[in-house]
Amino acid sequence: MRIEVVAFVLSGGKGERLLPLTKDRVKPAMPFGGSYRVIDFVLSNLIHSRIRKIYILTQYEPRSLEKHIFEGWTPIFGIGRYSFIRMLPPKQGSDSGWYNGTADAVNQNKSYAWENKPDIIDIFSADHIYIMDISIMNDFHYDKNADLTISALPVKCETASKKYGVLVVNDDWELIGFEEKPENPTPMPGSNDYCLASMGNYAFNPQVLIEELVIDQHKETQRDKSIILQNPDRYSSHDFGFDVIPAMLKRGRKIYVYNFNENYIISTNKHEKSYWRDIGDLDEFYQANMDLLKDEKDVNLHNERWEIFTRSSCLRSPSINGRSIISKSIISNGCEINKSEIDNSILSYHIEVSENTKITGSFLMGYNHIGKNVKIKNAIIDTFTYVPDNTRVGYDIEEDLKRKLTISNNGVVIVPRRFKF
Repeated sequence: MRIEVVAFVLSGGKGERLLPLTKDRVKPAMPFGGSYRVIDFVLSNLIHSRIRKIYILTQYEPRSLEKHIFEGWTPIFGIGRYSFIRMLPPKQGSDSGWYNGTADAVNQNKSYAWENKPDIIDIFSADHIYIMDISIMNDFHYDKNADLTISALPVKCETASKKYGVLVVNDDWELIGFEEKPENPTPMPGSNDYCLASMGNYAFNPQVLIEELVIDQHKETQRDKSIILQNPDRYSSHDFGFDVIPAMLKRGRKIYVYNFNENYIISTNKHEKSYWRDIGDLDEFYQANMDLLKDEKDVNLHNERWEIFTRSSCLRSPSINGRSIISKSIISNGCEINKSEIDNSILSYHIEVSENTKITGSFLMGYNHIGKNVKIKNAIIDTFTYVPDNTRVGYDIEEDLKRKLTISNNGVVIVPRRFKF
């Protein structure tokens, strides 16, 4: 059916659990999978879902993201009334200020959505790696005549325990309760082992959204969640998940939950199952990249009918020189490999690898020079980092700690941007 949709993409979070990789860039601007940035996935989903009016809300360290959007995405949309992509940083004026939460960010820009007279306002996160046909969720929302629809991922209860916000629904998938990182999550209908984890992706009835934002706006800003829980009618952190949605539920709004496992995307020969991956911390980010190298992949990035669009940082083909050995790896444009071995690794744009070097189980994020006789294992090397000759990374934890490098819980070595060995 023909539904007019406006999308807000939330792209301002600090991503503190991904430090030092997010020290100089917002999480959605992080390189991923060799050629992409994290935000490319949600924007590609919107394009394929025929949603062409997109506002990107930015805040923390937006420069890298702004460059990526301006050079890579603006040409795709052009500048027009019926198809556009616009960046909305915090503004100055009578009704402005630094965004105090996800709901406050949308509230400060609600006039942009309202002027387009949409049937649905989508609010989606740019913090995850996911492939999704959003139009199917919007159809579900429209058919239910819902005030709000929340996308949810079925996960094992033991996995969600103390980690995810859990949605409790009745047999018609209408929301009846919300549990904030519970120790014992309530199971989903039809399963005792799985519960519904909120994905932080929403479809709103526009009028209801505006009304709820106005109500939330007039509450006193409070960061202490325990104080908010004692008096939610007075205090708010202006967050959709913690403040707005529980208040809507309390007021009896018509809220439904969309089962992400029922989503699919179009492919060349058949419908493919949708994909979602959390990259909330260093180990999850590392593993999400390494998953792209598995023999049996959970996500297909070569689907001709659901391409992931991006801004290419280099048009030069990669060059493999001498007797180099490349196995189970992704080598991006502009890379030059000289008589070295690359195994189970991802090399982003503009990486030069000198002779007799071995890189295994690692993600190099781009614009790196790797010297001769270097050994790198189980590491993430951030951009613009020069690794000198005869250096080892990931082979001796004590040595890496003496360099004051970050070591993840699973032992992945993180070399920050422009690090000096």
